[in-house]
Amino acid sequence: MGSSYKHVFSPMEIRGVEYKNRIHMAPTSPKLTDPKGFMTTEHIEYFRPIARGGAGIITLGNCSVDIEHYQDEPRQAALDNDHYIPSLTRLVDMFEQYGVVGQMEVNHSGLDAAWDLTHLPAIGPSAQFMPMDRMKAAANGREPVKAMEMTPEQIKKVRQQYIDAAYRCKRAGMNSIFLHAGHGNLIGQFSSPLYNRRTDEYGGPLENRAHFCMEILEGIRRKCGEDFVIEMRVSADEIHPDGMHFEETKRYLQMLDGMFDIVSVSAGLHTDREYFKYWTPNMFRGRMVNVGYAGEIKKLLKSRVSVAGGIDTLANAEEIIANGWADFCLFARALMADPEMPRKYAFDMPEEVRPCTRCNWCGKRITTTRTVACAVNPKLGREFELAGGNVPEAPVKKKVLIAGGGPAGMQAALTCLERGHEVILAEREGHLGGNLIAASAMPLKTGMQEFRDYFIRQVERSGAEIRLNCELTPELVREIAPDALVIAVGADPFFPDVPGKDLPHVHWCSDAERGLVDTGDDIAVIGGGSLGLEGGASLAMKGRKVTVFEALPALPYNPTQGNGQLTEMIRKAGGDVLTGKRLARITEKSVLITDVNSGKTEEYPCDTVLMAAGMKSRKKTVEALRHTLPETEVWVIGDAKRPLMLGDAIRAGFNAGLGI
Repeated sequence: MGSSYKHVFSPMEIRGVEYKNRIHMAPTSPKLTDPKGFMTTEHIEYFRPIARGGAGIITLGNCSVDIEHYQDEPRQAALDNDHYIPSLTRLVDMFEQYGVVGQMEVNHSGLDAAWDLTHLPAIGPSAQFMPMDRMKAAANGREPVKAMEMTPEQIKKVRQQYIDAAYRCKRAGMNSIFLHAGHGNLIGQFSSPLYNRRTDEYGGPLENRAHFCMEILEGIRRKCGEDFVIEMRVSADEIHPDGMHFEETKRYLQMLDGMFDIVSVSAGLHTDREYFKYWTPNMFRGRMVNVGYAGEIKKLLKSRVSVAGGIDTLANAEEIIANGWADFCLFARALMADPEMPRKYAFDMPEEVRPCTRCNWCGKRITTTRTVACAVNPKLGREFELAGGNVPEAPVKKKVLIAGGGPAGMQAALTCLERGHEVILAEREGHLGGNLIAASAMPLKTGMQEFRDYFIRQVERSGAEIRLNCELTPELVREIAPDALVIAVGADPFFPDVPGKDLPHVHWCSDAERGLVDTGDDIAVIGGGSLGLEGGASLAMKGRKVTVFEALPALPYNPTQGNGQLTEMIRKAGGDVLTGKRLARITEKSVLITDVNSGKTEEYPCDTVLMAAGMKSRKKTVEALRHTLPETEVWVIGDAKRPLMLGDAIRAGFNAGLGI
């Protein structure tokens, strides 16, 4: 008997290529190639669990047609000469083992090529300074480098590089490519009035701006033949005020209809940090954000349509395909969080799927030049180390005592059990979850709430002996007599040591956000990190006036995690977010705030003060427990060691489980 997801699991044939289902692993760039962009075993194995888990199409992201001159990220896969073909065949062989249609995302970054990697000026349709290079220049202490306008000879050369790259994919055994013409990459730069200011046959009216893409598509079809599928990514709307908008995109696609076989619908730009959120939607945006665009495009074209953007579940995909809004649905983070997601849905077990929180920890890893990782799936990126993602059985089975039932402790319990150990999990509160409860408090964070419930459910039925309302003491540890001890006792809220901190209207921000304490109507939040902005936005949504004070001169920038959105929500509700402001004193009716630049102290009226200035590890508890066993058998992990993010805590718990 088949599953309830008939449309998702229905096959489709295009140009003789059979797609076994409509589940498409969207392009990801895990940074697991070698330094020159060749496939490695680690890179191939990264995709194996996703292929084995049931995805029908898998695309390797951002594969450069000219990595030598116009690379835009470290460890980027390359397609610019024939030497890359043999290693690509290994990837194709793996995909064929599981009946997967494998693709490379064929791309040139154009104006956004990274000077810090190439030491050459970027090239594109028109000469200009780019926002991302200005940001990188400031970070690296150099002057921005102006990108250069491509000459007719360069246009001809790069056009041929796209065509040759596609043909190399075919020679390696692939029967499809994913041509990147969106998000402000080179083809998209030519089509967009934001970046194309040319006055020749490649600039001006849309018909001219479409020439570059049209010539590439025609060339790929001639060289790769009629039995080769071309999927092309576009930004339905670049969102930028001066960019290409949806009505023009529809005309653009109608001009090209039939030259590609599938159009992949996304939105936004990666060339400007303000527009990241439209192509990798975070937890504060809705789901299925580009489906409206896709549905309209599908009515206009004879080509097939795929759609990306916040499609987290196969239930989402079933709705999209059943309603005729798209033919394929792209998943990246959902399949990174749980590569077995398609199989679990095929068996009608959606409750067993590990939810993606949309926290974009994966994006943070990549943008800080680290290899790929997932906050909720600690196996991601370690598939080669773990032999296909499987945790090895422990050679010696032990009794493991875990102090703390937060994210780090819960993951340590699950990994220890997976390895065959006996586990006792002691939690001082009357429930599991630890600071994951606070992290999932904001109503908009539905993904985090779904993961919280899933994670706790997995631990509760795991076979671990769970002792709630049980705070471990050295005496109790000695009485239990474990072979190994994991100390994951977490952290407490940090309250700055200022006059007035003990007044009755001063609370931890999360307690107010969760309704555990009463607040007034005029609230001062101390701290502009995630907790302060999320708590402030939650209370602003409830009609409170919120002012957030942050001592740093600017909010920490992360293009994928939504600080700007939260700030905008607070300000739209009549509040504000002020940086360079340090708390000096709390009174019964106000806070006194010192400007870190001028040294001047000002008074701001308020009736409630909420602390969101960070966390402090429970060091006394750690020190009381860490010498109760031979020290080599004791692990201190998670916030108990150093307060960090959810992904760091889960990774620490997983590593402890592997090490015992």
